[in-house]
Amino acid sequence: MTDQTKNKIQELIGLNLTQTSRSSNMECLKFGFKTNDKKQNIGEFGLHIQTDWRIINDKNILVGSNDLFEPNSENQSESESESESDYENGNLRDEKLKRIIKSDNLIVSKIRIDRVGGLNIQFKNQSELQIIPTNSSKSEYNEFWRLIDNRKSESEHIVSRISGIEKE
Repeated sequence: MTDQTKNKIQELIGLNLTQTSRSSNMECLKFGFKTNDKKQNIGEFGLHIQTDWRIINDKNILVGSNDLFEPNSENQSESESESESDYENGNLRDEKLKRIIKSDNLIVSKIRIDRVGGLNIQFKNQSELQIIPTNSSKSEYNEFWRLIDNRKSESEHIVSRISGIEKE
């Protein structure tokens, strides 16, 4: 990983985690506020996560990637045989993550990258987003996470794979 790439990732410091969306099981977090042509917040930065992740505080896991497979509080009586986000009223991951973003004012204070592509983002409230690569496949299509800088007309992408972290 180059110094330029490290510096780009560090530009998240001071930004709020403002929104989340999801494409299948890929979590798409938005940091800062920037709108697209449809007036939707795409964030100054987008962080697309395609591996295991969790947000923790000093005592608990507040939400994790596998909460996608659990019904939310409105669906507790639904069958265990439901898959992913097929629950009529949503899943536990979506519910908890949206509540955390709305109530916890998550401002990035520190970022660490580990030697295998993991990413830890600490927030000022002492909670932390931990992105934990768990796939050893060397396929060029295997991404752990992707950071997208949306501040310019041409977005810049930094991608973490088993082969390393690089600018695309």
